[in-house]
Amino acid sequence: MTALVTGASGGLGRAVALALARDGHDVGVHYRGDPDGAAATVALVEEAGCRAASLHADLAIEDADALDRACDDLLDACADALTTPEVVVLNAFPQGLTAWADLRTAAWDESLRGGLRPTAALLHRATGRMGAGGVVVAVGSIEGVRAAPGHAPYAVAKAALHHLTGAAASEVGPRGIRVVGVAPGLVHREGLEEAWPEGVERWRRASALGRPVTPEEVASTVAFLASPAASGITGTTVLVDAGWSTGPGW
Repeated sequence: MTALVTGASGGLGRAVALALARDGHDVGVHYRGDPDGAAATVALVEEAGCRAASLHADLAIEDADALDRACDDLLDACADALTTPEVVVLNAFPQGLTAWADLRTAAWDESLRGGLRPTAALLHRATGRMGAGGVVVAVGSIEGVRAAPGHAPYAVAKAALHHLTGAAASEVGPRGIRVVGVAPGLVHREGLEEAWPEGVERWRRASALGRPVTPEEVASTVAFLASPAASGITGTTVLVDAGWSTGPGW
């Protein structure tokens, strides 16, 4: 079985690729601008005993027909290198930070044209090739549930992605295809506490477990949702947030 993971040259995408490989998937490792990172992910997948292929594609394309062709080209490249993906993880998504007073149309374009639009296009093109048992996992965000200051375009785009998950699931469900989502909270990375100590401390106070989540925790959830063990789950987005969402909102 083959999985395609977008934005898999590092970070969460790499963790997802490795989790899927450990579940026995060959992995198409999509990247936009980091070929060395993609090669490192490929090496890790191969160390896990599965095949992998590095797949370059820039899907932040303004022309609608060109975007559809680029999505098809990416899926074709995955099929040629491995096989047609039965699992597609939509992880790539730009995250900008813009103060409300400074917000301009360009910031909306970054999240919509660079994130939601290509994600929706690839979801549609990928499910068009899938048979019964195919799965798409969309990586949303807790900001799609409750926005953080300065993150309005990103939060709105992720909220739309959560809704797209449900809409798409109802469309392709009769063909036996599932569309599910995962919404990570603050994800730990090396140097996070040094770079943003006040934010990490706020998160610890707000989350039930008192810590960020790890990339591996999110990736394990993605791998579960993509597996036959989750065959009854579709059209919903699962929060992986160390209990942040259980805190009072007032």
